[in-house]
Amino acid sequence: MSAMAIVDRRKATPYAALAIAAILLLAGVGVAIYEDNLYRSQQIEQAAVQAHILAASVTAALVFNDDRAAQEYVNALEASPALDAAAVYGTKGALVASYARRGAAPVPKAVKPGSPHFVDNMVVIAVPVTQGLTVVGTVYLRAITESEQRRVARYGGILLLATMAALVLAVFAGSQQELARANRQLESRATDLADANQRLYAEMEERAKAEEALRQSQKMEAVGQLSGGIAHDFNNLLTIMRGNLQLLEKRLAQGRTDVQRYLDGANEGFRRAAYLTQRILAFSRRQPLSPQPVNLSSLVTGMMELLRHSVGERVQIETRLKATWWTLCDANQMENVIINLAINARDAMPDGGRLTIETEDMRVDVPLADVEGMSSGEYVRLRVSDTGEGMTEEVRQKAIDPFFTTKPQGQGTGLGLSMTFGYIRQSNGFMKVDSELGKGATLTIFMPRFETPASDG
Repeated sequence: MSAMAIVDRRKATPYAALAIAAILLLAGVGVAIYEDNLYRSQQIEQAAVQAHILAASVTAALVFNDDRAAQEYVNALEASPALDAAAVYGTKGALVASYARRGAAPVPKAVKPGSPHFVDNMVVIAVPVTQGLTVVGTVYLRAITESEQRRVARYGGILLLATMAALVLAVFAGSQQELARANRQLESRATDLADANQRLYAEMEERAKAEEALRQSQKMEAVGQLSGGIAHDFNNLLTIMRGNLQLLEKRLAQGRTDVQRYLDGANEGFRRAAYLTQRILAFSRRQPLSPQPVNLSSLVTGMMELLRHSVGERVQIETRLKATWWTLCDANQMENVIINLAINARDAMPDGGRLTIETEDMRVDVPLADVEGMSSGEYVRLRVSDTGEGMTEEVRQKAIDPFFTTKPQGQGTGLGLSMTFGYIRQSNGFMKVDSELGKGATLTIFMPRFETPASDG
């Protein structure tokens, strides 16, 4: 190589270094802009998810004018450190429930649904609360984003590192510089992994809260559907008690003492009313999942009166309760599952029909091909069948999708089977849906056997 070539190469080195530095500097600016846009999008997305979860949770509360329940849902968001304020508004725009962090600006007196936007470094979103296609209110959220100083420092650090990396790569270009760059990449990945783990933990907590809120919303929807039949039955019980007491009063006025049967009739009416009230309170109360040994045959037997109130007189209930094994699950949630399945079956039989509830012990030697994830073992099978309209194959495949429903507007949220599937999988069970158009539908639940001192076999 000639001396001129060596000189030319040495002269070219600074220019190459500057070119590489400029390229990396531009890349750093691009990364900073991209991260800023990505961060803002993530903030908007997170706020939108929280807003839609809150909207789904307070639907029943707004429909039934339960301001206290709406306030409880809003107060539950206090656990989120990024939330600055939240509010729920009724159909006419009146403020129903609100929450604002200490020192934060109060929530507005009225809002209108619109696109998410940033105000004073906070993302603000307002979404409608709907039941079917009917708007029943509005949810408002205001979330805190990171400070401007911190964002400038973060992006300034990125640009500084990019510039330093360019100079080091152009001037030294050796093994020491490669090792330093590898160390920086390792540290960056470790930080990213720690941040990702923290975000995943936070998302898991938010998901658990959302699932609990959806479970309670579904339960209250079922209670709402039961209310008409319960009111009718309570009136009948009151009529029986009043009639017996009137006859008792008449006999006593005549000086007669053969009144025991009237006392027994009134006491029976009181007993039945108290039992019905106790079952409804147990069914509707809110509590976390509490798995315990449960015999599904006994569980179904104990809730027969509640099931009859749910489906009405035009639906005949038939039971075939053969299971003797126990399973581990939350008894209240399993009652909720059975009630909702019974209500779905009733809705599929508008002209009446037969609802069949079966339990059976079964050993699975070869995993069932049509039950995803199910392994061999011992299970308690719960099967709920109806003689209703049935489903097409397309509808059957979408039956457990969230918010999918074939019911008329205002008569279903599309969360029933989705929440049932989620609860069964959370309890280590499995579920499948079988149906043909015009031949009814069958929903089968497989719960693992739980060995207890009371287990048979």
